[in-house]
Amino acid sequence: MVSNSEKKEKSLAEFLVIVVLVGVMMAIFINFFIKNETQFTRASFAVMAQSFNTKVNAVHAQWMMDKQPNVVYLASLNNVKKQAISVNKSGWIDVKETPLVCEKIWRLVMESPITAMSFSVSAIEVHKSNKKSNNEQSKDENSQCRYVLLDGSYFQYNRTKGKVSKVMSLN
Repeated sequence: MVSNSEKKEKSLAEFLVIVVLVGVMMAIFINFFIKNETQFTRASFAVMAQSFNTKVNAVHAQWMMDKQPNVVYLASLNNVKKQAISVNKSGWIDVKETPLVCEKIWRLVMESPITAMSFSVSAIEVHKSNKKSNNEQSKDENSQCRYVLLDGSYFQYNRTKGKVSKVMSLN
C-alpha cells in the first residue's frame, strides 16, 4: 500500500514535470515569435495595403456612379452613417489641406488614426521633381503618399492616378 507522503511526492513530481513542459513550450513559442515577428508584421502590412487599395477603388467606383461629385458618401462597416470622403477632380481620394495630407488620407481610407496601429507606420508625402515646370499644379500631379514601416517596407498611393503600389522593401 502507498502511503500519503509517497502520493504527495508523486503528485508534486507530476506537477513539476507539467510546469517544466509548459515552460519549455512557452519558450519555444516565444523564440518562434521573435524570429518571425518581422514576417508577421510585413504580412499584416501587405494586407493593409490591399485593404487600402480596395477602399480607394470602391470610392472611385462610387464617385463614377454618383456623377462625379467633390465628396463621395460611402457606407461604412463601423458606423451607421455614411462616411464623407473628399476626392480630387479625377475621383481619387484626396484632401485639400497641406499639413499632414497623407495622414489625413490614411484616416479617411482606413477609418482609424495611423497612431492606433499595433506597429509603427509613418506617412510621408513624396513629390517627384518636374524639371519642365515648377508650378504648383505640376507639384500636385506628382504627389504621392508613402506609408512606411520601421524596417523600410512601404507602399505608395498616387493621389492623382489612384494607384496603390504593392508593399516594397528597401532590402
